[in-house]
Amino acid sequence: MPSSTSAFSANSSLLSRINWGRLGTQVAAELRNREIHAPAVSAYRWWARRPHSVMGALLDVAMERYGDDLTVSDPFSGGGTVTFEAARRGIRAYAQDIYPWPARGLATALQVCQPEALRAAAAGLLAALDHHRTQYRTPEGAELSHVLRVRVSGCKACSCTTHEYPHAMVSLASRGLAERRAFYGCSLCGTVSERAKGIESFRCDGCGRRRPVKARAETCGHCDLPHLQGIGWKAVLVQELVVEKGRLRAVLRPVRSGDPVAAEDAAYAGSPLLEPILMGKETKRLIDNGFARWGQLYTKRQATVLLEALDHVRESAHTLALKDRLAFGVLGAAEMPAFLSRWDRVNLKAFEGMANHRYTQTTFAVETNLLSPVGRGTLVRRLASSESTLRWLIESCETPPKVVSVAAGRRGRKRTDWDILVAVGSSAKQELRDGAATVILTDPPYFDDVQYGELARLFHTWLKVYDPGLTYDERQEAVPNAGRGTTSADYERMIAACFAESRRTLRPGGALVLTYHNKHISAWRALAGALHKAGFEVRALAVVQAENGADHCKRSVEAMLHDLVIECMPRTSRPQVPTLEFQPRSVPDRNLAAVGLALAECVNTGRVDDLRPLYREKLEHYRCGKRLIE
Repeated sequence: MPSSTSAFSANSSLLSRINWGRLGTQVAAELRNREIHAPAVSAYRWWARRPHSVMGALLDVAMERYGDDLTVSDPFSGGGTVTFEAARRGIRAYAQDIYPWPARGLATALQVCQPEALRAAAAGLLAALDHHRTQYRTPEGAELSHVLRVRVSGCKACSCTTHEYPHAMVSLASRGLAERRAFYGCSLCGTVSERAKGIESFRCDGCGRRRPVKARAETCGHCDLPHLQGIGWKAVLVQELVVEKGRLRAVLRPVRSGDPVAAEDAAYAGSPLLEPILMGKETKRLIDNGFARWGQLYTKRQATVLLEALDHVRESAHTLALKDRLAFGVLGAAEMPAFLSRWDRVNLKAFEGMANHRYTQTTFAVETNLLSPVGRGTLVRRLASSESTLRWLIESCETPPKVVSVAAGRRGRKRTDWDILVAVGSSAKQELRDGAATVILTDPPYFDDVQYGELARLFHTWLKVYDPGLTYDERQEAVPNAGRGTTSADYERMIAACFAESRRTLRPGGALVLTYHNKHISAWRALAGALHKAGFEVRALAVVQAENGADHCKRSVEAMLHDLVIECMPRTSRPQVPTLEFQPRSVPDRNLAAVGLALAECVNTGRVDDLRPLYREKLEHYRCGKRLIE
């Protein structure tokens, strides 16, 4: 969203051309419903995606400065926001990520085919899988959309069995706005009882004992000690689809005799999901909860649907672009594991197993019937989202882009026959020629906030089913990780190498613009060191909202919801004096302004170890007594 001021002067920054107040309003609207404003977010799962409206505004002012004939590079492409927005504007774009899951997902989402052909192929796939829906049929012929299970554990202290309901109130009875009933779980016998919502205690329908609603969730229901070890799962609720007045309605009810709720997992002999879950900073959460193999996260019937779907796609006669779109729709449904997905007890819906940038640790899990006609994360929804993304792209682009995918670090001449070039591999070696990029627009890994590689392991496990030749190396990832022995210094070194390579690809007069936030001063210190080592200096700064505070993982916590936008240029003999292109008013704004100005001074002078005292000094200048970065 460029400002209405005069044309670029010789020394004006890109950030100075944006009306950050108006852009903030636009970003807030996008974040409230990303699927409507930017359907590309549903193309494939990634973490820490930046708002499309921010990247679009930055590309608009880049076109204003450099003209339409420019090339934008994103060496940490991840969710692909920059590349999607470049494609919509007809801008040549280079995208690179270390991992094949996001790189192939991006390339697939940008490949254009006929929406009608995709819809027909999706319908054919669903028809071929339809017989699997019988596995969710009740004796009366109704279909279950969800099965909700509580983890059953043995107590090492008293040798009793307990049911680990995270909350005694496990779910409202319906999604109705006037709903006054809820289901309560008994940790002693596992029975769920329907009672009025808002009560303080209830008498269990199963064992007859009175249970408090605010009981401690992490302790044994018998002796109140925290010595529990999981031994299995018990189905206690199901969501049944009933037809009323010609429409499907989901009804939540307790499990009845004959309901298809068996919990056999997918780690069976011959399963391609027998690959062990290796220990890591994030995967430790899975291992601590008793999961040793990826197949143990799914029921056998979930895995059967996904595996047969991938076989059907692979053996079909469709074009490669159409096959890959179908495959990524299927692979996306793999993020709904029956023993990892969380049930939202107020909104009555299932959440993906990694919805909060972490592997979920839940003792009340929900199995999604992946072929259900209703519900989040199903194949029906995934394939429909793929079509929506395709139509959004076609409607946005005057001419379909030519998309080329390559492996980074190859020998030989760099390719030039592309509109969008997507590379897989460490961005310390890029496939762009010297001076080929006009603008580098990116958001580097946010220190150790997100362990991208470990979270992507689940998807890579499934992607290898579709493409057995898949390879990647987590050791090259620029993220501190104690399990791999990588530290803040390693992060700085790796990011610096990627920035230095990007500087090689940047043409004279070009700019590097990156977005960043973190609550740890060590992350900002590492970023400052990386930019200085790579030969950049900071030219301008701004702040914009980047996260939705209503997201589940950000409620009731002091999350950082804004990004610092940092514009850099190759270092010159005369150090730049950075400009602040926004007016900091709120506490987060002032903290980011302070750390941004401190970072700029450290990068431009090379005194990166002075970052902490400089940040505190500048925070005092803004009369902000609350430090958000420590």
